[in-house]
Amino acid sequence: MSLIRYLLLVIVVVAGLSGCSAVKLSLKNTPTLANAMGVAEIPERDLRREYVNRDSRFVEVNGFNIHYRDEGNPDGPVIVLLHGIMSSLHTWDDWTAGLGKDYRVIRLDVPGYGLTGIPDDFDVDQMDDALLISTFERFIDELELKRFSLAGNSLGGYISAMYAARHPEKVEKLILLDPVAYPQELPWLFHLATAPVISQLSQFVLPPWAVTLGVQEVYGDPKRLKNEHVKRYIYMSQRHRAKEAYARTLQMLKEASDKERPLPFGNIKAPTLIMWGKLDRWVPVRLAERWKQDIPNAEVRIYEDAGHVPMEEIPEDTLKDALAFLDSGQLIDAPSQEPSVDDLESILKGEEIGSDLFAPLEGVQ
Repeated sequence: MSLIRYLLLVIVVVAGLSGCSAVKLSLKNTPTLANAMGVAEIPERDLRREYVNRDSRFVEVNGFNIHYRDEGNPDGPVIVLLHGIMSSLHTWDDWTAGLGKDYRVIRLDVPGYGLTGIPDDFDVDQMDDALLISTFERFIDELELKRFSLAGNSLGGYISAMYAARHPEKVEKLILLDPVAYPQELPWLFHLATAPVISQLSQFVLPPWAVTLGVQEVYGDPKRLKNEHVKRYIYMSQRHRAKEAYARTLQMLKEASDKERPLPFGNIKAPTLIMWGKLDRWVPVRLAERWKQDIPNAEVRIYEDAGHVPMEEIPEDTLKDALAFLDSGQLIDAPSQEPSVDDLESILKGEEIGSDLFAPLEGVQ
């Protein structure tokens, strides 16, 4: 499909979907028509002006210029936070505010995402889980962190678990939020994004309404989605080479979801808290039990009305549980949201929860 035909198609689609909340939100959060069509890039200097603050640092690691923030109590115990796909360190804003009184909080933009991105001379086909894990290992070494707690969401959860398994002596406590790792049936939007034609095209064009739809998909209740979050996801997707990194990561996760593979999670020594949004449409909640079985000292907390990013969607509840766990190494209080017996039976049977494909399109103004 030629670029001109694509642009015409986008105009028709946007006109036809003008009542769709994803389109409304994306049009509100794009600076130009070219950005709204997903063919323009936002200069890095503009992104830095918007999303770099006084706590931001940059360090060269494994060929990547890693953007990270070092915040909170400089004398407190250290916790490192890792975000998931198509996200950035900003997804941890609320947790950082709550943790910062007692903890030194370090959070980073994973290579390919946020303000880290990928270098001009980097072959995006080399991006795989081994590269992401080794880069994180070198990042920890660069900061000379000896022992710390670790929390990760989605892809960041996988990286965190792999690090904890490979370096059990360094991780004090581990928190995994809706992590990926095991074979699963992928959501419809994932199948669409990784279809050969779409995957190739999305390396060059990624309409903001598609990004917005994806963000709505990861929330259990799209009404909780703040405009500032939508803007951030859209802006970061229009960073130089971000589209290539997104397409490659989605393909990488699709390949990993197709088959079983040996995973070293039995080597994890740290007390582990597994948090999961019951309404997760990307990684089914039934996999929480698989994680609990494979990690020796793990507990599970299910959140009734949250999706794939519970630390962003319901930060108060998840932060409360995280603080209690970090303090004691276990959950000693009543669950923030206790699942019913029927819900637990559904989870253990492997039934999908919250599978309404059109739910993400509703309710966001």
